[in-house]
Amino acid sequence: MTLPTHILAGFIIGKLTGDFPTALAGSLAVDVDHAIPYIRHGMLRKPRRLLQTIFGKTDPWGDQRNVFHSVFSWFVISLLLFTVQSRFGSVFSIAYMVHLVLDAVDGAVFYPFFPFKKFVIKGPVPYASQQEIIFDVCLLSVFLVLFTI
Repeated sequence: MTLPTHILAGFIIGKLTGDFPTALAGSLAVDVDHAIPYIRHGMLRKPRRLLQTIFGKTDPWGDQRNVFHSVFSWFVISLLLFTVQSRFGSVFSIAYMVHLVLDAVDGAVFYPFFPFKKFVIKGPVPYASQQEIIFDVCLLSVFLVLFTI
């Protein structure tokens, strides 16, 4: 899913938990692993191409979702954060898992057990599509309803 979808999910989790900063961090921090292929493929020296890749509908190398887009990483990071501070760890963990679920729903390739690539998920919602916009409107509606309660 695109950045707006993950932000909206973070807002909803923040509203439900009362911890917006942690929910947004958990919802967005997962995507830091996108930087690995950008560096590996020399995209930092090609700003125009980098922007096309970041905002494009396809992953030109098929490796943008890697180490942090894994159930294993989710478990280890969540366990560590929960051990250090249970409230922070719980909210971050929920937002992180929702990020993974949302990425599993979109049509881009997703390896939930990375680095093991035998199990692949490719969801029904095309990445950056009209369906995702409708999904975002639904998330926004949920958030607005929660905000009025």
